[in-house]
Amino acid sequence: MNTELETISLSIEGATTAKLPRCSGVYRFFDQSGSLLYVGKSVDIHSRVGQHLNEGRKPGRHQRLMSQVSHIDCHLTAGEIGALLIENAAIKAEVPLFNRRQRQLRRLWTIQLTTSKDGFLQPNAIDFAPTGNRDIDTFGLFANKHRITTTIQNLARDHALCLRVMGLDRGKGACFQHQLGRCDGACTGKESIASHNARLLEHLDRQRIAAWPFNGPILLAEETIRPIDEQPAQQYHLVDQWAWQGCFATADQATATLQEPSSVAFDRDAYRLIYSALFKGRVALRDARDHTLLVNPLLAARQISS
Repeated sequence: MNTELETISLSIEGATTAKLPRCSGVYRFFDQSGSLLYVGKSVDIHSRVGQHLNEGRKPGRHQRLMSQVSHIDCHLTAGEIGALLIENAAIKAEVPLFNRRQRQLRRLWTIQLTTSKDGFLQPNAIDFAPTGNRDIDTFGLFANKHRITTTIQNLARDHALCLRVMGLDRGKGACFQHQLGRCDGACTGKESIASHNARLLEHLDRQRIAAWPFNGPILLAEETIRPIDEQPAQQYHLVDQWAWQGCFATADQATATLQEPSSVAFDRDAYRLIYSALFKGRVALRDARDHTLLVNPLLAARQISS
């Protein structure tokens, strides 16, 4: 992943930490031998590193970290979104000693909803491909099929959904859970198809992985109105199928990378960051190929619903 960012390198010794920038960006702590200890992000690097120093005076894990820090590298960003995306990718790619380890699963499963002949939505376990087109909504990421079954069973138990109409319980008529008063009766006609489908979607929605709403790769343009010295005024994030492919100083630099084959895999954390930025309308959107402005479909949907 390309990150076209200038590096500011400072010693942790003496007064040089006062020169830490008061803007957004990603910072890295290194020990004397150059080993990477920690990667963090902040909208005010100077303030955040000061907090690290204060916390390092107390016995514990943070003190062990700060006692080893010899110098700091800072990568300034045009805004918080860039800092969040770059930090997320750096932690996973560079594996700093003191950051929380993130387990990488070789194979993932997700929930796809299909419609039964009676009209009820039914959850099905399917392979989640790490790359490729995302043309349908799916829900959640799971290590195996069993976890999907358990998740649906727990939803049914906690929210009186019917396992029978969802295809997880065989038979006809009232299901066993309805006889115990734990199902609202979709299996007997007491709850309508529309009501049951809506309730299932409501409780799955927190885990929704939305279909990619664009016709190709896009650029997220992030800018700051009053950049400080060495802080970029604007940056472009190249995104395709929810996969973040890097941060660039210009739109042309981002577009040039489209000529190179990319196998950037879907990352759940990056997806949440990108989706949130679009949903809140915090970035301008451009087509990555010709740089034309794009309508934000998530923001437009919010405006219509309100």
